[in-house]
Amino acid sequence: MSKIARPGGETPIRSQSSASTGSRAAEIYRAQVLNVNTRDYTVDVQYESYPHSTHFDIPWMTQYLHQNQGEGVAVMPEVGSTVWVCQPSESGREAFVLGWTPVDEGGTYRAGRELLNPGDIHFSTRDGNFVFLRRGGIVQVGATPICQRLYIPIRNVIRDFAENYELSTPAGDLTWHVDRTEEQGDGHRGCLFTLSCKEFADDPNKDPLAVLKMGSHGEGNDSILSLETRDKGGGSVKTSLTISKDGDVSWTIQGDVSLAIKGELSATISQSMTITSTENMTLESKAVFTAKGAELHAQGGAAKLDLVGTAALDGSAVNLGDALFPVVIASPDLMVWIQAVTAALTALPAAPPGTPVVRVVVPPLAVYKSTKVKA
Repeated sequence: MSKIARPGGETPIRSQSSASTGSRAAEIYRAQVLNVNTRDYTVDVQYESYPHSTHFDIPWMTQYLHQNQGEGVAVMPEVGSTVWVCQPSESGREAFVLGWTPVDEGGTYRAGRELLNPGDIHFSTRDGNFVFLRRGGIVQVGATPICQRLYIPIRNVIRDFAENYELSTPAGDLTWHVDRTEEQGDGHRGCLFTLSCKEFADDPNKDPLAVLKMGSHGEGNDSILSLETRDKGGGSVKTSLTISKDGDVSWTIQGDVSLAIKGELSATISQSMTITSTENMTLESKAVFTAKGAELHAQGGAAKLDLVGTAALDGSAVNLGDALFPVVIASPDLMVWIQAVTAALTALPAAPPGTPVVRVVVPPLAVYKSTKVKA
């Protein structure tokens, strides 16, 4: 592990550059990094060969650096790395790290580096994170093999690979989440996609304006899709839609619903259907209105209409419309009365031809009239 500072926190004494006009041959030695000063961007090194001297707090070269604000390419070395140290030709100028080099391992200098194609550029640490700049224009950035992003120039594709994915903006969030801990290695874990949207950027992150969830909603919950909307960020729920694995749909709406269809509307229902309204309900057609069924039952208050083979109409009073005469009841007493009147009329002697006929209307008694059915 790299050392941050020397024990005790004391600042080491550096050799100050005092370059003179004199010159000498520059010397290059291979050395080992003994300590890294992360605050000052210097290292302590020791030569691997004679004179085995040690240099403290010497800088290292980089691809580019500007003294103004440190812009350029920055790399922090580690203890144990092998370097080439240059002792400049100018007298009094301190040594510096010229660069890093691998160690000969039986004729190879790969040192665990990735296999690259000519022209590829690779950056990585020993923890496995990496950046590839590949010939052909592909850029590959990742922390692990299953946590990386590819930029592909063909058709300008951005391709992401991740176990969990999070996108956060002031306008809302998007996440794909796998319900797995580091100790759980099996792949049978619940997954959930969540999309949350705000109305304004300064709305609270909790309970945003609209939240859509798809996937596993937790153990014991059969929902696979849910949608909630609110009147404002952090406000009350106004609409709630839930779809279960079995295809059950629950939709709760706190406001009004308007449905405009310019074409035809057709609904096929395999089981029963119930529509309940706590207020008035109107069904209206500008053309023909048809109601069909094996049985038809209608009830309004105490009045009932049942169409089951025959029509049955009932109520405290049944009004059949306007008529000149009241509705009579075909009771046995009425039948006897009709027979009596008919017999009396039959017993009258026949009138001679040409005699005027006098018709006498004999209304039935009031007891034969219906007091319920009115015409």
